[in-house]
Amino acid sequence: MARILFLMLLFLTSAAIAQSKRSARACHEDAEEALSKKKLELALELLNECLRSDPHFTEAYYTRGMVREQLGDMDGALTDYNIYLEYKPDRAEALFSRATLRYKSGLYDLAKTDFLNLLNLPAGETTTVFFQQDLHSSSTIKIFTTQGANKAYILNYLGLVEIKLKNFPAAIVVLDSAINLSPTDADPIVNRGLAKEGNNDPPGAIADYQLALKLNPENSLARHNLGVLTATYGGSKDSEILMLESIEQNPRLPYPHAQLAYHKFNNGDYKGALAEYNRAIALDSTDLDYLVNRGIVKEKLNDYEGSLGDFTNAISLKPDFERAWFNRGNVLTKLDRLAEAVEDYTLAIFYDPNYAAAYYNRALDRDKLGLKKEACEDLLIAKKFGQVIESRVISKICQ
Repeated sequence: MARILFLMLLFLTSAAIAQSKRSARACHEDAEEALSKKKLELALELLNECLRSDPHFTEAYYTRGMVREQLGDMDGALTDYNIYLEYKPDRAEALFSRATLRYKSGLYDLAKTDFLNLLNLPAGETTTVFFQQDLHSSSTIKIFTTQGANKAYILNYLGLVEIKLKNFPAAIVVLDSAINLSPTDADPIVNRGLAKEGNNDPPGAIADYQLALKLNPENSLARHNLGVLTATYGGSKDSEILMLESIEQNPRLPYPHAQLAYHKFNNGDYKGALAEYNRAIALDSTDLDYLVNRGIVKEKLNDYEGSLGDFTNAISLKPDFERAWFNRGNVLTKLDRLAEAVEDYTLAIFYDPNYAAAYYNRALDRDKLGLKKEACEDLLIAKKFGQVIESRVISKICQ
């Protein structure tokens, strides 16, 4: 009798497990359909249900990773890719997804490991199609899988990783290999130009950007970078033309406007610089350097209240932004609000204890406030940290 009961229990348990697996498979199919229709929240709900039914249904982890990534949950996506790859470490699609997500998340050493593993995987069947996008425009430019001619694309990504790690000679070697495999693709040539810039080879970088533009005249990054280098090593007029062309091709990108603003600022066109920073900030209000730089432009135009507003906004968004504190101190000094300026310089120094210019400016304001001893101490510290100070200034303050 006991044996019969045991067999019945075993049968019922096996049936329950089989039912759970069938339920998980059905749920996963529904989730994939929802994903194909861009119903991401529904897909996530279905995948959670699927994994509750069968925690060992491995495909659901990879699919949920893709859904979470599209929903902006990068940590959750990485967790799912990690779980999936514990089960299937040689699955190219998952390895590629994790590699690119690690790159986007700034985990460059880990991304490098994944891309190297991808290069060493044997060729096999693939089921996933990826859309390669130009990171500097919104248009899709090609479709590829993780097999076949993708090696050049993986090498290109590996080159980008090496650039982020500041291994510029290694990046050049890797990108040379990508270019040899895919000589008509402008992207690795542009990235090699970036690596050459990092490796202090501006002429080599310029040559790469020019070659990339011959292959793809619409490559906005090549045109933008060529414009920036031309401003330094070539003609100012030619540089501005290149920057304007970059903006015309990609009017929704903020950094060409910011670079053009910087170019105009250096040439004394403060009103033009202000207009370009306004456009850059309208396109990307999260870049606090744009905000601080616009504040500096407004200061040049004697719009002190507007300048203070930009610096204050930057500080409210990033309280440890020492450059914002320093520049607000400069404007407060011009407004003869010296005690407030000293407070701002003090906070700039608090967040960057080696900020020589902040020590110097605080010294000048403290001297005006009659704080001779403190002013002299600041002056000597500023000099120690590399600030160039005329001997007469030291003689006057440190009597």
